[in-house]
Amino acid sequence: MARLITKHANRRLYDAEQKRVITLLELSDLVAGGEDVVVELKGTGEDITAVTLLLSVLERVKRNSGDGMGSGTVERLVSAVRRAIDSLSQGGEGLDRNLEETQTGAAVSD
Repeated sequence: MARLITKHANRRLYDAEQKRVITLLELSDLVAGGEDVVVELKGTGEDITAVTLLLSVLERVKRNSGDGMGSGTVERLVSAVRRAIDSLSQGGEGLDRNLEETQTGAAVSD
């Protein structure tokens, strides 16, 4: 059975097994250690495992950005992915703008 992680409205991840809040880095450590996880939105039960794992990988890349990728590039990538994910959770509005920003590297004002 997969380990249940619940994402709350305040964006915190709660590990039901350990009965505590965990970080994206801790989540990626669990998966790297062979743990099967399922991430659900609290209240709706919507499965957001793939998106949350993507964010955890990007967080790890951001922390290790000294390995050839400029920190500005990593920050833009992480920001664009977060905005795209937020747009998906709001019905997909703004995805075209996020894609344009990612391709040009320029910020599109809200």
